[in-house]
Amino acid sequence: MKRVRVVHVVEALGLGGLERMVALLARGASPRFAVEVIALAAGGRVADEMEADGTHVRRLALPNYYPGSVLRAARALVATRPDVVHTHGHFAGVAGRLAARLVGLAVVVHHLHTQDTSLARRHRRLERLLGRLSRRVICCSEAVAAHARADLGLPPGLLEVVRNGIDAAPEATRDGALRRLGAPSPPLVGCVGALAPHKGHAILLRAFAALPEAAGRGTLLLAGDGAERKHLEALAADLGIASRTLFLGERPDIRALLPALDVLVAPSIGREGLGVAVLEGMDAGLPVVASRVGGLPEIVADGRTGLLVAGNDSAAYAAAIAALLLDPARARTLGAAGRARVEAEFRAAGMIRRIESIYEVALDAHSQAA
Repeated sequence: MKRVRVVHVVEALGLGGLERMVALLARGASPRFAVEVIALAAGGRVADEMEADGTHVRRLALPNYYPGSVLRAARALVATRPDVVHTHGHFAGVAGRLAARLVGLAVVVHHLHTQDTSLARRHRRLERLLGRLSRRVICCSEAVAAHARADLGLPPGLLEVVRNGIDAAPEATRDGALRRLGAPSPPLVGCVGALAPHKGHAILLRAFAALPEAAGRGTLLLAGDGAERKHLEALAADLGIASRTLFLGERPDIRALLPALDVLVAPSIGREGLGVAVLEGMDAGLPVVASRVGGLPEIVADGRTGLLVAGNDSAAYAAAIAALLLDPARARTLGAAGRARVEAEFRAAGMIRRIESIYEVALDAHSQAA
């Protein structure tokens, strides 16, 4: 049986949720599919991991999606000879789809991993035009699909919602996780994500500083890195919690660290596609406090698998975090329910099979039209 060649086109392959989803799609592909990856701008830690698993990654170091860059992307597609081109995110979606059209590749699937409301009008118009070059646009949540319809002007019939999935949590214990972290003072409140404004870390810092003494002094752990780090470090100092706030940087072993936490917080503001870090926290049995933003309410059932609060409200976050720290039995109940929900609804295997079925349908439609 001839294998179907799939090429994923991404901007870069750092440690973000988008990049980890691409890695899962490559690692878990069915035998019918042969997978390669093109990183237009840069590689990164996930690229190295993918290559160690046997996936070929082409790094192009393109600075933009202007004509010269599109031509280089087109040459890379010619070299890979794909049957399906699967693009991810705005930058890769523009360059990858234009390159595919340039070399006559008709089966193109685009993937939206967040609702990026910061896109300029010309970029939203470009997304709408490029929708015509896509057989399907996959959205990682209903919230992202609503954004695609309302903000990008994509027709509903083009969209397919496939929620993110994750592999089962690796073997890890609380004691082992605490040793990795150097045994910080409990209770431990954590947040995982790039240090970017829309992730809401400043709100979390203010909430942590406002926790009542009865909840314990504790330690705040921020896993991730980004341009906001210096600003957030200064804010922690201003709030008087610098000695109790650990900036961990990027941690490829984050899933081994999660069992150390008492509460995981996702304080995103403005946008959040679905929340891979939240899924991983739930899979570790952690109670979650998350903002009622983007796709987060699609995975955190308020009062059953975690607590939802209004974004940009540090007092509400402080109250929710304190409620869980002061009621460990309730926290354990929410954590257990969250783990069960991930096991039932958000495993990587189900996500991969659904996306591969989209490839199959697109290929069949193309062959019938030819």
